[in-house]
Amino acid sequence: MPFELHPEIPPEGRPRDEVLPPAYRARAEEGVNRLAAQVGLQLRLHDRLINSRPALQAAEFAREQGRFEPMHHELFRAYWDEGRDVSNMAVLREVAGRAGVDADIMEQRVAEDRFGDYLDARRAEAQELMIDGIPAHIIDDRYLVMGAQPYDLFERVMGRLGVGRRITTTS
Repeated sequence: MPFELHPEIPPEGRPRDEVLPPAYRARAEEGVNRLAAQVGLQLRLHDRLINSRPALQAAEFAREQGRFEPMHHELFRAYWDEGRDVSNMAVLREVAGRAGVDADIMEQRVAEDRFGDYLDARRAEAQELMIDGIPAHIIDDRYLVMGAQPYDLFERVMGRLGVGRRITTTS
């Protein structure tokens, strides 16, 4: 579900150092970079935290149009691979186009805060569960896995649930 991590961030964003203590930021970035490298990714870390509400609203519009998966993929690609500001409407319009989403209607829905109540309700729901970070995974309504974690942690949780490892083959 969508989760607006920092709703207090203004539309123009804020420097990361104003929001995240330097020691925390260094640990978090080291962990994210280490995990990304393990799976062959190189992430572009931003110096500014963005207001994610426009991107979350754009994704919800895409979900309503049956285009959530491509929009989700393109938003992550724009933010992490390309280092773009996905709170910027021009970027969101481009991302929508790549995902096959009508950019004109999407922009209208974002401007009118069409999904604002839904996003607020999801944030309240997460706060009730004491979720205050992303990603957060609730598995079988019993386990909460917070933050970017190594794959083997998920394997251990699934093992506790009695779920065997899925073997995939390619031909």
